[in-house]
Amino acid sequence: MEMSKNYGDYNAEDFLRDERFRRWVASDGREEAVFWEDFKMRHPEKSGELTLARSLWASLNSLQEMPAPNVRERIWQHVGEATQDVTDTDDQRPARPLYRWWLAAAAILIIGGLAWTFYTTFREEPLVYRDQVAVAPVSLDEKINTTQKEQTITLADGSTVLLKPGSKLSYSGFSDSERVVYLDGEGYFDVAKNPSKPFIVYAGRIVVQVVGTSFRVSSNTGNVKSRVAVSSGKVKVFAAGKKGRAEEPVFLTPNQQVVFDAQAHVFAKSLVAQPVQVGGTGEPKEFDFTNTSVNAVLHTIETAYGVTIRHDNAAFASCNLTAPLGDMPMFRKLDIICQTIGATYEVFGTEIVISGGSCDL
Repeated sequence: MEMSKNYGDYNAEDFLRDERFRRWVASDGREEAVFWEDFKMRHPEKSGELTLARSLWASLNSLQEMPAPNVRERIWQHVGEATQDVTDTDDQRPARPLYRWWLAAAAILIIGGLAWTFYTTFREEPLVYRDQVAVAPVSLDEKINTTQKEQTITLADGSTVLLKPGSKLSYSGFSDSERVVYLDGEGYFDVAKNPSKPFIVYAGRIVVQVVGTSFRVSSNTGNVKSRVAVSSGKVKVFAAGKKGRAEEPVFLTPNQQVVFDAQAHVFAKSLVAQPVQVGGTGEPKEFDFTNTSVNAVLHTIETAYGVTIRHDNAAFASCNLTAPLGDMPMFRKLDIICQTIGATYEVFGTEIVISGGSCDL
């Protein structure tokens, strides 16, 4: 197997810096398995360095606090002393230098806190509101809603945020190429459209990016799950923690939401509980149908709410419906339609599937 890098010359620190190695250990050996098994067979002398690097990786990722700047120097000073002690002791024993060096280094690093400048590399972007605000590249203003009512905050670009009680928002004057805010809690955002300046919300474990739209974000520090629900426009949601947000985003359109489970690192996309009529589709629909084909009724609902309804067009081709559905919630409309034609519906993610039914009305 051809190697683009000279991994045979790597030490533990080099492996820790290598993206391919990090993917391997982060996936518990599931990714890049063929490459690293082959490498270990070709370079058995590197087993000690690999073991040390894997141990350091696991321990560094368990750290919860930022270490002091001089910790790395102290740790490696102790490592040097420990490895010297091991060397002196081993003068009277069969030599296993790599194993002994790893054992001493790993013990000191684990007990001593496992902290050095690699911490900032592997922790990447902070996942907690206070940490995110602390490392922001510009000076920020902070609003904390200490009242029992929602508060409206108007930002420099004309965007507004309806901040829930107990929630916090930090923001600047948006002088950079991006409009960035930081949220802890829940807020409803109505973003002024500006294609040249994306609007980005850092909300703990998720990042939301838009140009101009309306959406709700709920992400409290300490909670495992975060939620984004879209009222208008289009947004994309990332999992925080990756510099440059390299992971594939989840795209949301009106009446869609996503819940991010940080523990499982999984996005669950679905429809909001109460879809509303989507702007830009003309005058609001009245939904009063008289001898109207079921296919046309369902198409009207799809268009008005921006949803996808799967059904058998042929089965309802000659099926007409008379029903004053008015301003009932969308799912109540579907309840009445399905009860009338003897069908049922289920919601799968962001799609509604209607099955069964007949035209014996």
